[in-house]
Amino acid sequence: MTTVLIILAVLIVLILVSLKFAVGKKEPRYTDDSGERAPIIHMSGIYSIVRKSPREDLAALRPVEAEIRAYLDRVTADINGVPIEAAARTALIKHWKVQTEANLREIETGDRSGVVFYYYDFPAPCPVCSGVITKGNFVTREEIFKNPQIIPPLHLGCTCSLTAHQGSESKLRETVLVGMLPFLEGGVEPELPEWTTVVSLSAPAKARG
Repeated sequence: MTTVLIILAVLIVLILVSLKFAVGKKEPRYTDDSGERAPIIHMSGIYSIVRKSPREDLAALRPVEAEIRAYLDRVTADINGVPIEAAARTALIKHWKVQTEANLREIETGDRSGVVFYYYDFPAPCPVCSGVITKGNFVTREEIFKNPQIIPPLHLGCTCSLTAHQGSESKLRETVLVGMLPFLEGGVEPELPEWTTVVSLSAPAKARG
């Protein structure tokens, strides 16, 4: 009888402990690289994803600065035949880093305000990307989440950028009429430029496309 009572007492304690943990369990926190709570898209369907900064995923896909520098040391001219000298190499590396950071910040800022769509823009012509991307092509946040390699810059000297679309999905559908079409049609990723493709930043506008 005593043994039965002890077993029952142990079971009751275990049940109470389990209930305590169940009641006290908090909602998991998803944070970005800045330590801030990352917002979750409260929508159904293809947009229902956790907004995690793509920094780490992109870094895993892109060459490090030392690799870029070593590669450029062997390059004497860009795709248009424009000479690549020491100053041009330094400028290309700086541009790569600055543009990568700018595009990542655009996405991270958009995440904090719930942006769902981003579109490609060309502040300056890019003869390489213009054959793959049309100005105004858009991607969803989930497509960026699944395919961080589509974040510019796509090659050395790339002038393409991602810009947050400030508006609703219905508003975006209206802009399709003026040329804003999906970049990943049917979920299929076009062949992206190799990062080793070089376009001098000092090339004339005509040479840049």
